[in-house]
Amino acid sequence: MGIHVWYLKSASMPAGLFVLAAMAFCLVACRPAPTANAQSTPEPTLAPYQSKLIEQDLVELVTNDFLSPVLPEDPDQADYGEEPYYLICMACHGDWGQGLTDEWRERGFGDESANCWQSQCHGSNHPELGFKLIKTIPPVLGYGSMGRVSNAKELYKVIYETMPWWDPGSLSEAEAWGLTAYLMRARGEIHADTSLNVGNAPIYRLHNPAPELVDERPGVAALLVTLTIGMIAFVWRKS
Repeated sequence: MGIHVWYLKSASMPAGLFVLAAMAFCLVACRPAPTANAQSTPEPTLAPYQSKLIEQDLVELVTNDFLSPVLPEDPDQADYGEEPYYLICMACHGDWGQGLTDEWRERGFGDESANCWQSQCHGSNHPELGFKLIKTIPPVLGYGSMGRVSNAKELYKVIYETMPWWDPGSLSEAEAWGLTAYLMRARGEIHADTSLNVGNAPIYRLHNPAPELVDERPGVAALLVTLTIGMIAFVWRKS
């Protein structure tokens, strides 16, 4: 009898409700399956110096052929920081963020220019339009780097007010924010789509990995199913 009554009531329910229910269940059941690569890409062969830098938790910021960066089709804030790093920061802080190491000077500048402090270069008797360069330039990536900087706001302030060494304060605000995001993304402290500004910069901390992204779609789909079933039950009782 109970089954017969339920059938009679459900038969009078609007067909649209059943369509909604079917669509809601499809949202959960028909999630796209991850696609597998048809052919695995072989890992590139690393030079000895690259393996050494990777062991130091460094990241290749500029390719070893030193080609100028190209913006992607839909650049984010960190992408805009790549070019100023390449043009302004790389000479001192390295192509892997390793700082002005002996190896970087020899590999990046060549034998003739490896001694940055030679006469008439960046020593005390530099040319009139030149500048004297400090001999210790720290890394911006890797273990223990930028230990005195605690969050994105502080890093932005350091970049905007004190960089570059030879012309502090010459960077625009947009360039400084772009460089901040670029370095923190390379360090694994923010996600690629994070946009830093004065309001949220203190929240993003250095020396802490970026939080894992959670896929919220299953929860939203489950909520939709629950609401649809509740609506069907309500209409059924009223009919």
